[in-house]
Amino acid sequence: MSLLRGMLRLPLIYIYVPALRPGTVGAYAFAFLCAAIATALRIAIDPYIVGSTFMTAYPAVVIVSLISGFGAGVFCAALTTAAAAFFMVSPRFSFYMTHLGEVVTVLMFFLVSVVNVILISGLRFAVERYQESQQRLEAWSGSSSTARATSLAS
Repeated sequence: MSLLRGMLRLPLIYIYVPALRPGTVGAYAFAFLCAAIATALRIAIDPYIVGSTFMTAYPAVVIVSLISGFGAGVFCAALTTAAAAFFMVSPRFSFYMTHLGEVVTVLMFFLVSVVNVILISGLRFAVERYQESQQRLEAWSGSSSTARATSLAS
Protein backbone atom coordinates (compact mmCIF):
# COMPACT_ATOMS: atom_id res chain seq x y z
CA MET A 1 0.00 0.00 0.00
CA SER A 2 2.89 2.38 0.71
CA LEU A 3 4.13 1.90 -2.86
CA LEU A 4 0.74 3.07 -4.13
CA ARG A 5 0.85 6.14 -1.89
CA GLY A 6 4.38 6.85 -3.13
CA MET A 7 3.25 6.62 -6.74
CA LEU A 8 0.41 9.04 -6.03
CA ARG A 9 2.87 11.60 -4.64
CA LEU A 10 5.37 11.17 -7.50
CA PRO A 11 3.64 13.59 -9.92
CA LEU A 12 3.84 16.34 -7.31
CA ILE A 13 7.56 16.84 -8.04
CA TYR A 14 7.08 16.73 -11.79
CA ILE A 15 7.12 20.18 -13.34
CA TYR A 16 5.92 20.58 -16.91
CA VAL A 17 6.62 23.85 -18.67
CA PRO A 18 5.89 23.53 -22.41
CA ALA A 19 8.52 26.09 -23.44
CA LEU A 20 11.19 24.24 -21.42
CA ARG A 21 10.39 20.68 -22.46
CA PRO A 22 13.37 18.42 -23.21
CA GLY A 23 15.22 19.00 -26.46
CA THR A 24 14.01 22.54 -27.10
CA VAL A 25 16.07 25.69 -27.35
CA GLY A 26 14.23 26.95 -24.29
CA ALA A 27 15.49 24.00 -22.26
CA TYR A 28 19.11 24.78 -23.10
CA ALA A 29 18.59 28.51 -22.53
CA PHE A 30 17.12 27.65 -19.12
CA ALA A 31 20.17 25.49 -18.39
CA PHE A 32 22.48 28.35 -19.34
CA LEU A 33 20.52 30.78 -17.19
CA CYS A 34 20.55 28.46 -14.17
CA ALA A 35 24.28 27.85 -14.55
CA ALA A 36 24.91 31.60 -14.78
CA ILE A 37 22.77 32.31 -11.70
CA ALA A 38 24.48 29.52 -9.73
CA THR A 39 27.91 30.85 -10.69
CA ALA A 40 27.03 34.45 -9.88
CA LEU A 41 25.55 33.42 -6.54
CA ARG A 42 28.63 31.37 -5.68
CA ILE A 43 30.94 34.27 -6.55
CA ALA A 44 28.79 36.62 -4.45
CA ILE A 45 28.96 34.41 -1.34
CA ASP A 46 32.60 33.43 -1.83
CA PRO A 47 33.99 35.85 0.77
CA TYR A 48 31.64 34.43 3.40
CA ILE A 49 31.75 30.68 2.67
CA VAL A 50 35.11 29.07 1.97
CA GLY A 51 35.77 25.55 0.72
CA SER A 52 32.45 24.64 -0.83
CA THR A 53 33.19 25.21 -4.49
CA PHE A 54 30.15 23.51 -6.00
CA MET A 55 27.54 24.46 -3.39
CA THR A 56 25.26 26.37 -5.74
CA ALA A 57 25.94 24.20 -8.78
CA TYR A 58 24.22 21.03 -7.52
CA PRO A 59 20.79 22.66 -7.07
CA ALA A 60 21.07 24.23 -10.52
CA VAL A 61 21.77 20.87 -12.15
CA VAL A 62 18.92 19.20 -10.24
CA ILE A 63 16.39 21.92 -11.12
CA VAL A 64 17.35 21.93 -14.79
CA SER A 65 17.20 18.14 -15.00
CA LEU A 66 13.82 18.02 -13.32
CA ILE A 67 12.28 20.67 -15.55
CA SER A 68 14.14 20.30 -18.87
CA GLY A 69 15.37 16.71 -18.99
CA PHE A 70 18.59 14.85 -19.68
CA GLY A 71 20.29 16.92 -22.40
CA ALA A 72 19.79 20.24 -20.68
CA GLY A 73 20.87 18.70 -17.37
CA VAL A 74 24.17 17.48 -18.80
CA PHE A 75 24.65 20.86 -20.48
CA CYS A 76 24.09 22.61 -17.15
CA ALA A 77 26.49 20.20 -15.43
CA ALA A 78 29.17 20.95 -18.03
CA LEU A 79 28.63 24.71 -17.77
CA THR A 80 28.72 24.76 -13.97
CA THR A 81 31.82 22.55 -13.95
CA ALA A 82 33.63 24.87 -16.36
CA ALA A 83 32.49 27.98 -14.49
CA ALA A 84 33.58 26.61 -11.12
CA ALA A 85 36.93 25.53 -12.54
CA PHE A 86 37.46 28.96 -14.06
CA PHE A 87 36.11 31.25 -11.31
CA MET A 88 36.50 29.30 -8.07
CA VAL A 89 39.50 26.96 -8.30
CA SER A 90 42.88 28.60 -7.80
CA PRO A 91 44.50 30.08 -9.74
CA ARG A 92 41.33 31.98 -10.52
CA PHE A 93 40.37 33.10 -14.02
CA SER A 94 42.27 30.21 -15.53
CA PHE A 95 41.52 26.58 -16.31
CA TYR A 96 45.03 25.61 -15.21
CA MET A 97 45.01 23.62 -11.98
CA THR A 98 48.20 23.27 -9.95
CA HIS A 99 47.23 20.29 -7.79
CA LEU A 100 45.96 16.88 -8.77
CA GLY A 101 43.39 17.09 -5.97
CA GLU A 102 41.70 20.03 -7.67
CA VAL A 103 41.47 18.13 -10.95
CA VAL A 104 39.98 15.12 -9.15
CA THR A 105 37.49 17.35 -7.32
CA VAL A 106 36.29 18.97 -10.54
CA LEU A 107 36.00 15.61 -12.33
CA MET A 108 34.15 14.05 -9.40
CA PHE A 109 31.69 16.94 -9.37
CA PHE A 110 31.00 16.42 -13.05
CA LEU A 111 30.57 12.66 -12.67
CA VAL A 112 28.25 13.00 -9.67
CA SER A 113 26.26 15.66 -11.51
CA VAL A 114 25.82 13.40 -14.54
CA VAL A 115 24.68 10.54 -12.27
CA ASN A 116 22.17 12.94 -10.70
CA VAL A 117 20.96 13.93 -14.16
CA ILE A 118 20.53 10.27 -15.15
CA LEU A 119 18.56 9.46 -12.00
CA ILE A 120 16.35 12.54 -12.27
CA SER A 121 15.73 11.90 -15.97
CA GLY A 122 14.69 8.35 -15.11
CA LEU A 123 12.33 9.73 -12.48
CA ARG A 124 10.93 12.19 -15.00
CA PHE A 125 10.42 9.38 -17.53
CA ALA A 126 8.63 7.24 -14.90
CA VAL A 127 6.31 10.09 -13.95
CA GLU A 128 5.46 10.77 -17.61
CA ARG A 129 4.67 7.06 -18.17
CA TYR A 130 2.60 6.98 -14.99
CA GLN A 131 0.57 10.00 -16.04
CA GLU A 132 -0.01 8.50 -19.50
CA SER A 133 -1.21 5.22 -17.99
CA GLN A 134 -3.52 7.12 -15.62
CA GLN A 135 -5.01 9.03 -18.57
CA ARG A 136 -5.51 5.80 -20.53
CA LEU A 137 -7.11 4.15 -17.51
CA GLU A 138 -9.44 7.11 -16.98
CA ALA A 139 -10.38 7.12 -20.67
CA TRP A 140 -10.99 3.38 -20.59
CA SER A 141 -13.03 3.48 -17.38
CA GLY A 142 -15.01 6.46 -18.66
CA SER A 143 -15.87 4.73 -21.94
CA SER A 144 -16.70 1.43 -20.23
CA SER A 145 -18.97 3.14 -17.66
CA THR A 146 -20.80 4.90 -20.52
CA ALA A 147 -21.23 1.58 -22.27
CA ARG A 148 -22.51 -0.03 -19.04
CA ALA A 149 -24.97 2.82 -18.46
CA THR A 150 -26.25 2.48 -22.03
CA SER A 151 -26.67 -1.27 -21.72
CA LEU A 152 -28.46 -0.94 -18.37
CA ALA A 153 -30.84 1.66 -19.81
CA SER A 154 -31.95 -0.64 -22.64
